[in-house]
Amino acid sequence: MSAASHAPRSAAIASVGEFVDDSIVRRLLYASQVCALMVATVGVLVLVGWQADIELFKSIHSELGAMAPFSAVAFVLAGAALLLLRPDYDRTWWGRVARVLPWVVVAISALTLAEYLLDLNLGIDELLFLDPHGEVQDEHHGRMSVVGALGFGMLGTALLLIRLDSRTAQRLARLLALATGAMLLMGLLAFLYGKSSLYARPMFHGVALHTFAALLLLAIGILAIQPARGFKTLLASAGVGGRFARRLLPFAFATPLALAWLRMRGEQAGLYPAGIGVDLMVVTMVAIFVSVIWWNARLLDVADTKSRQARAALREYADEMADLYERAPCGYHSLDADGVFVRINDTELSWLGYERDEVVGKLAFRDLLTPENANFFEEVFKTFKSQGEVKDVEFEIRRKDGSAMPISVSATAVRDAAGRFVMSRSTVFDITERRLARQALARVNEQVRQRLMEIEQIYRYAPVGLCTLNREYRYLRINERMAQINGIPAEAHIGKSIWEIVPHLADQLVEIYRPVCERGEPVVEVEIHGRTRQDPENDHDFLASYFPLKNGSGEVIGMTGAVLDITERKRTEQALRESEAAIRALSLTDPLTGLANRRRLDEAVRSEVHRVQRYGGHLSVVIADLDHFKRVNDEHGHQVGDSVLHEFACLIRTHCRDTDLVARFGGEEFVILMPEVGASDAQACAQRIRTTLAQTVIPPLTLPITASFGVAEYVPDESEGSLLRRADKALYRGKAAGRNCVVLAEAEACSSG
Repeated sequence: MSAASHAPRSAAIASVGEFVDDSIVRRLLYASQVCALMVATVGVLVLVGWQADIELFKSIHSELGAMAPFSAVAFVLAGAALLLLRPDYDRTWWGRVARVLPWVVVAISALTLAEYLLDLNLGIDELLFLDPHGEVQDEHHGRMSVVGALGFGMLGTALLLIRLDSRTAQRLARLLALATGAMLLMGLLAFLYGKSSLYARPMFHGVALHTFAALLLLAIGILAIQPARGFKTLLASAGVGGRFARRLLPFAFATPLALAWLRMRGEQAGLYPAGIGVDLMVVTMVAIFVSVIWWNARLLDVADTKSRQARAALREYADEMADLYERAPCGYHSLDADGVFVRINDTELSWLGYERDEVVGKLAFRDLLTPENANFFEEVFKTFKSQGEVKDVEFEIRRKDGSAMPISVSATAVRDAAGRFVMSRSTVFDITERRLARQALARVNEQVRQRLMEIEQIYRYAPVGLCTLNREYRYLRINERMAQINGIPAEAHIGKSIWEIVPHLADQLVEIYRPVCERGEPVVEVEIHGRTRQDPENDHDFLASYFPLKNGSGEVIGMTGAVLDITERKRTEQALRESEAAIRALSLTDPLTGLANRRRLDEAVRSEVHRVQRYGGHLSVVIADLDHFKRVNDEHGHQVGDSVLHEFACLIRTHCRDTDLVARFGGEEFVILMPEVGASDAQACAQRIRTTLAQTVIPPLTLPITASFGVAEYVPDESEGSLLRRADKALYRGKAAGRNCVVLAEAEACSSG
């Protein structure tokens, strides 16, 4: 059993507590709705009975008379009020109707009681239907009974009080419902036990049986509408007390009623005298309650045994988890929203050299970092709190003894029910060995690169295409890799010219070979682009180097070349460049609106201020802020708020030039950076945006939303921060002046167009 996850937010339907069984709560709320429907149905059927003269609908038991028409009306109204007592109706037309209906019920009760107390006839008893034969009661034709009027008054008052967000009012409502239920139960028992003398009393005179039943249902429905308040909290509890109460209460109600009825019937049948009947009832009642108590005690004992076993297993499991946490081969810690340690395991403490009480609640993670790492951590931690996850982020921390230790951190966020950041769950790995391995690998790579220059002279085992040509550009030697590049077996190259082997590349190669053969100048790392016999459909890229071969007298007799197929590398580099461009675009773009983000804005403002300072010209900034935007989020939800922000961003873009930069400043604030635009033109643009927005209804809103604007133009020797601050101050002067306006930073008055 768990707490109900979606508790009603209404004074009438109390929020579900932590130890309340949500299934019981749902059943009680459902029972309340069923009672309301039954009460309203009884009222409707009685009215139909009076209209169509159906005796069964008017009076179930002829000896007790018919239900008064106004009683039926009161039942319909009270049942409807109870049925509409739901939080999803609170701010609707139905909710307003539900607030009025109990007042009508109380009014009917008050008028009827006034007729009895003051011996008046206000003419309301037969207002709906005539009762010439006194079917309701002989003395006052068509008038509801005193107990009925009193019951309606008490229950109508309870319906009024239970809506109030006051514990005292709701407690009084429950007491009224209980008192009414006790009074009505006494009347029903009098009917069940045949005590007709009770109905001879003025208070109970003329009460129809279904009046008693319907009023009792109404009282039960009012009590059930708050399953987690008052004495009913125990009934809905998910604990042992709740289960015990739910098992015993049916017996506590049913057993005395049933035994008293059996005793009375036995006495009436002459099976035993009155004294023996009492003895039999007491003995039977004791036996039943002892059996029920023993049965529940047995169930509780079994449950308690299982609970103790579960607690023992849980403690053992908790000890295992604690041991795994504290002595894990990696570090674990949690940081609060300020980056302060709230927990840390023994492994990480041993790495740091600190005691637990020196760290938890006292040290922040940034305190362990170098200044460079601390700034990097602030950026990462801010992103982490918003996104909820980071992986394999490397830092260098300082131990207590001052030594450095490289670590890798991965973390996920813990949030509360409202989605607010509570703390991190962080896993820390010592990457000292990994870093040493990377450094060693880098040294090896450098050695390999140097060795490759030597291995270039080795044909048979070289990983690159190697060849030797004479001055007529005929192949003298070639390795297998070069043969693969040309798409012809190695032996087929010997003695053949480049025009015979690679005719499609011959002209390009001649231009590369000429300085080598004619001037003896090496050509190093030249790129060749073309197609090969092996893959004639696709272009390939090669990186080639050619060196002259000279005889003993220094005369060039040929050349040797090394050719590397760099097609895949080129493709990878191109893909990497495209990826880097895409990543940079994403890092400078607000994901919700598609506008530039704060980072892009800061870069642009610095650049434009530098331009104006160096070359002169105009530069204006407009800051816009949606008025009462929090109300949109509160009333319509953040999804609608995001839609409004997106639409507002689109509207701003339509009124700006291609050279203007529109950025989301944060939250509902937007900034327009307008190069070569003076304050008056910037103000005019802001006015157009403000006017268009004020005349536009953004779905699903039903009314236009407005915005306030602050405009500032750059003045000589002003910093970019000062320019933005002046525009921001102008914006807030507009907010203070009534919103929906455009304010110049230098102006004193608000221009609201």
